[in-house]
Amino acid sequence: MSVALMSGCDYFKNKKDAEVKSETPVLEDWSCTAQANIDQLQEHLKTEYLNELNKQLRHSDYEPDQQLMDLIVKNLQFKIKNITTLTEDPDKAKTLECASQLQVIFPKGLQKRAENAFAERPCDECEDRSTYTLNDSLEDGESGLSMDNDQLKGNFSYSITKTDKDGLSLSVPSQNDVIDGVVTVTRHAVLYAAYNKQNKQNEEYYKQSAENDTAQTSLAQKAMDIRKKELDQDNAAVVDRLNQTWDRFSDEQKAQLQQDQADWFEKRDVDCKVLAQKSVYSLSDSEKETYQKHSQYWDNAMQSENQELQFTKCFNQKTTERIVYLNNVFN
Repeated sequence: MSVALMSGCDYFKNKKDAEVKSETPVLEDWSCTAQANIDQLQEHLKTEYLNELNKQLRHSDYEPDQQLMDLIVKNLQFKIKNITTLTEDPDKAKTLECASQLQVIFPKGLQKRAENAFAERPCDECEDRSTYTLNDSLEDGESGLSMDNDQLKGNFSYSITKTDKDGLSLSVPSQNDVIDGVVTVTRHAVLYAAYNKQNKQNEEYYKQSAENDTAQTSLAQKAMDIRKKELDQDNAAVVDRLNQTWDRFSDEQKAQLQQDQADWFEKRDVDCKVLAQKSVYSLSDSEKETYQKHSQYWDNAMQSENQELQFTKCFNQKTTERIVYLNNVFN
């Protein structure tokens, strides 16, 4: 019983619904090498290939090149060669184990297109994409796949079994690496144009995103600069007030307060250095100053500058508190 195939043009017209009906061939010759068996097997493999290709394209986010798809389905050939019968005594056996080499012949130029597509495939996590090639991915399997001159070759095994009614049936691995390899090559080739389109869209998005990030980083820096100016002005004023308050004391009072004042200076500076190191990301939104609410756009230099601003803020607050304390002592 042969496997019915739809034409390439009809096959992918509606890729959401299309599927080639695949049945395991029933054979007539008890032989791994009988041409009739090989012909049916080659048709069966092409059917399996079309089904798997259609399945993967249905789940793809990209639109395939329909014209190229039709060309591939029409011209792609499966050839089984170098067949070896592994069963030692075929006449007494109920199952023939067969080993062979499967050769898949692509339309001219398809290999190069698939290789280029593999290199251009949109992929956010493909860190090794510049060195990991399509051939590398094919060779990672266990079927000895190799691709050259628009041909894919690999090891292929199958078996022929006698049924209870003196018939013969063929058993083929359902997830053969060679079939997967052919599908991989084809899929990348027919999605090449879609990959390029997506890459252009990604480039435009990344460009706009980079421009936005640059603008937002500039805005974050301006907000930080304004806050720094405010804190520096407050710092100059509070230091001047502290000096004026200290100068109101007599020499005798200054002598009495000298050590206490020195201890306070040290504690203020140490406390503020510690408090300034608190990460902005540990603050709730209500705790953040206006300039800190744009911290997602900060670079390392701005992170360091934030610590300096928070130190100055702490310095000003504690110095103001000391002024109040000294005024109370003076009064």
